[in-house]
Amino acid sequence: MFNRCCFSFLKTLVLVACLTLLAACSASRLAYNNLDWLINWKVSDYISLTGDQKRWLRARTQEQLAWHCSVELPRYLPLLDHLETSLRDEQLDSSMLSQGLPRIETAVDRLLTEIAPTVSGLLRQLDARQVEELKANLQKKHAELVEKYVEPDLTTQHRERVDRAQERLEDWLGPLDKQQYARLSDWADQLQGHSSIWLDNRLAWQNAFLTAVENRGKPEFDQQITELLIEREQFWIDRYGRIADINQEQGARLLADLMNLASDKQKQHLTKRFSTLRADMEALQCTKA
Repeated sequence: MFNRCCFSFLKTLVLVACLTLLAACSASRLAYNNLDWLINWKVSDYISLTGDQKRWLRARTQEQLAWHCSVELPRYLPLLDHLETSLRDEQLDSSMLSQGLPRIETAVDRLLTEIAPTVSGLLRQLDARQVEELKANLQKKHAELVEKYVEPDLTTQHRERVDRAQERLEDWLGPLDKQQYARLSDWADQLQGHSSIWLDNRLAWQNAFLTAVENRGKPEFDQQITELLIEREQFWIDRYGRIADINQEQGARLLADLMNLASDKQKQHLTKRFSTLRADMEALQCTKA
């Protein structure tokens, strides 16, 4: 619930936006059905596509949304059931949550593997002007993230980190009580300084990505893009690699502690939230992939 996607351009382009269904509002069916429009619209934040490129991307996006809806979404239902059961355990341990992460990571990798050819296919079509535009917009986005997450003083960073996490948590649990808020604040304290490392890691990946794009005419380009998407850890900087597992464990402990402190009303809110999401997913009418 707290992860920030490191690769904004590719998050949009490669349909990771599909996974935001798991954090959408009660109108998630409507949101999902309009993802093809959203994805094509958001790509324009980074590249001004030609008419032919827009039509090509729109067609590929519709094909892959059909695949995702008909093939992948049914596989998410058991994941939701497992997560809900784990969260509602009478005495939840962080290891119960951590054990489910490989299943989620596998689902994400299936998605990225499926859409990697679309990513490389679109990038191959870019001319020199579009590549320069992409570079400039990625640099602009990086500067905005530095301004938002690194430049504020530590007190402000802490408060904003708590506020972001609280908003996401309360979507699932309803209002947090004082004890839960204090635990959330402790979690945020443990992450002091991590925004800078996260952004350094993001920039390292971004530079590797742009280097690959510069050589988009080479035969190995498709494989390079696939590796950038699937073998992400090989592009991590050392500092980020050292804290990634720690951050994951801290997040699991936080969720376990918050759920163990949850009131009956909060658990009822969680059950209703899962039920709504499950119903929306089951009601989707999928085009055959």
